Amino acid sequence: MLVHLHIQNYAIIEEIAIDFTEGLQVITGETGAGKSIIAGALSLVLGERADTAILRRRDRKAVVEASFRVHHIKEVERFLAEEELDRDQELVLRREISMNGKSRAFINDTPVNLDQLRKLSGLLVDLHQQFDILSLGEAGFQLAVVDALASNANSLARYHLIFRQLQHTQRQLEQLKEKQAIADKESDYHKFLFSELDEASLKENEFEEAEILLKRQSHSETIKSVLSGIDERLRMSEQPIVSQIRSFGQQLEPFRAYHEKFQEIIQRLNSIHIELQDLATELESVNDDIQYDAEQIEKTK
Repeated sequence: MLVHLHIQNYAIIEEIAIDFTEGLQVITGETGAGKSIIAGALSLVLGERADTAILRRRDRKAVVEASFRVHHIKEVERFLAEEELDRDQELVLRREISMNGKSRAFINDTPVNLDQLRKLSGLLVDLHQQFDILSLGEAGFQLAVVDALASNANSLARYHLIFRQLQHTQRQLEQLKEKQAIADKESDYHKFLFSELDEASLKENEFEEAEILLKRQSHSETIKSVLSGIDERLRMSEQPIVSQIRSFGQQLEPFRAYHEKFQEIIQRLNSIHIELQDLATELESVNDDIQYDAEQIEKTK
């Protein structure tokens, strides 16, 4: 039952609060006293459309709040459960109309849309206007009458329970499908990466070798310059080191028999000469590789 109605800045009403007790409540007054305005405010909080014309003052919003006692009303409890709204012994509906005409609705301080507000209010209030009973044309009211006449309360409760379980299961199924779709997408991506790696036929330490090659190519000009300088001093200068080492051995050769160390020194100088020749050949080969790297880099520019 309606236990409290609070109206603020609505039509000719600045602010009013009305408490209702059990039993018949009658609001009387002369024509123009404002009875229909109170009924209109109640209709507003029950979900009727409104605009800024109802504002008494244009610089403030209009607020209509109605409190209901809903002890053990199964239909209300079921609605609140289905819509995931807070349940309490007292149910509070509130409607606010702002200065720019925007409307906001609340059920127990939780924002809701007008459709939700109308569905719940239809379970709480039956408005009878002159010459008509609006609820008779609503399919939900008609079904409720049929169920009441057929004593279908228990069957209807079981149906609602099973239906809610079905909805919950369907939501879980949709969530699982979404997770499966994400897992399939990730799986396809991982398969693609594996295929790319498999086609690349990577070998052990190939990345490190490629990194070394990249560094070598990046410094190819400097390395080539150093190698050319060494090769120049070993073989191509006015007094190549290779030729000097050979000359040292040749100069000592006539005196081989004059000291027991000369033979060893001459052999070591000959070995050094051979090593330097091999070293010069290897440097030339490395220089060719570096030259190739430099040419490859130049082509990519």
